[in-house]
Amino acid sequence: IGDALLVVVPRHPERFDRVAQLVEEAGFSLVRRSQQIACDEETGVFLGDTMGELTLFIGASDAAFIGGSLVPHGGHNILEAAAQGVAVVFGPHMFNFNEIKQLFTQQQAAVEVASAEALAEQVTRWLSDASERSRIGEAGRELVDKNRGALDRLTRLIEQLLDNY
Repeated sequence: IGDALLVVVPRHPERFDRVAQLVEEAGFSLVRRSQQIACDEETGVFLGDTMGELTLFIGASDAAFIGGSLVPHGGHNILEAAAQGVAVVFGPHMFNFNEIKQLFTQQQAAVEVASAEALAEQVTRWLSDASERSRIGEAGRELVDKNRGALDRLTRLIEQLLDNY
């Protein structure tokens, strides 16, 4: 997509080398975070192959695709990206996070796509329409902020119920 840089952060460290191999086999220029080499205009993919830096990579992104959701793996948590105001897109297989998925799609704070082609179209649209990308990202951030402290509220409610029992 033009001069965009794809940032890929595998969930499991044992996949770092295989993902790097797949990227290179696909013909993309790759920079690995662990090599501490700067990206240049020729770099197509930045591989986040270090631990503990996902928040940094998300914060430096314009949009985040939630992996494990185009295939029936159940998806991953969208809250980290949404909390940073990054526009979030995911596939139809978010069954591990169904309640969060429903809340975000109902509030138009994230976008669900049905296929890899639809994913590419959505990201392309966001890269050419910064206001729409920002609107989705801000809606996600606001939704996360609005629901902060939910565990504390639930704990207090349970304590009240137990006190009255």
